[in-house]
Amino acid sequence: MKFVVVMMSKSNIERLYDYYDAVADRLYHKYQKSYLEGMNEAFNLLLDDAFEGTYEETDIQELRALRDAIANVSFEREDIRKGIQLGMLKGYKHAYRSNAEITPDTIGIFIAYLIRKLCDETSLETIIDPLVGSGNLVFTVANHLTFNGRIHGVDNDLVKCHLARNLGDLMEYDNEMFYQDSLTFMQSGYDLMVCDLPITDQDPYPPYQLLNHHLPSLKPGAFAFAVIENDFFARDGNDIFKQEIEKHSHVFGLVKLSDSLFQTHPKSILIFRRKGPDVTPLKEFMLVDLPSFNDHDGMEQTIAQIDRWIAERKDDLT
Repeated sequence: MKFVVVMMSKSNIERLYDYYDAVADRLYHKYQKSYLEGMNEAFNLLLDDAFEGTYEETDIQELRALRDAIANVSFEREDIRKGIQLGMLKGYKHAYRSNAEITPDTIGIFIAYLIRKLCDETSLETIIDPLVGSGNLVFTVANHLTFNGRIHGVDNDLVKCHLARNLGDLMEYDNEMFYQDSLTFMQSGYDLMVCDLPITDQDPYPPYQLLNHHLPSLKPGAFAFAVIENDFFARDGNDIFKQEIEKHSHVFGLVKLSDSLFQTHPKSILIFRRKGPDVTPLKEFMLVDLPSFNDHDGMEQTIAQIDRWIAERKDDLT
């Protein structure tokens, strides 16, 4: 099915939501499918005219009628992402899961801004999110870049992997989602990495393990953007983590996000750059304390400061 790029409209977001919400509601009440599973079935029908489950013929015909009502609607990529995000929030609530598992749009948009400043976005061919979840972070980033390459995601939750794959397919991104433990994923050669690391008190600390496993998979000079808890560097094993990181990557910068974004567990964006023969380590770490995204004057001033900082080091970033 071809999704044509047009002007974004709220009505299209609502149409997409109303479609899969009706499908998921029918499958939940009659076949005991979870809401998120029902969303996936709605997308399977929209993309492939097929289901993973087995349903009565009368239900199939009624679900196809719902599909046909939107089959000729032209959706912009952000229509699709935002429309599906509404269902993810509802589905997580149904499953008694925290909405904090979905990275806020503003974080993805800001990471995309940093990428545009630090990289030649038109040369990016591959992006990996090693904790892709339902895909909101990586696809928010991609939608705010000039990007037409391939997206890889890894997650150990099958329903989330299917959601991320369907989201990518609906937006017509070349993508592949891997259902497996991220620490067993071994592919390499990526131009960019983004991820939202888990909130956890486990020992050893999983974010240290994940970063040390995946950063070496990047191409020399490639950047990685990781959303971290603010006590990231206060965990047991931090000294060993720093020693391991230093073998393959530079810690490039840290952006502290406004506490207003989070009900609990304030976070920051930690930026790495993969070492390489042509990569010059910066003498000064990029350190930014970001105001609330609703503080327009404060954001403008901070963006101007970041722009100046990067411009002054342009020769070291090429």
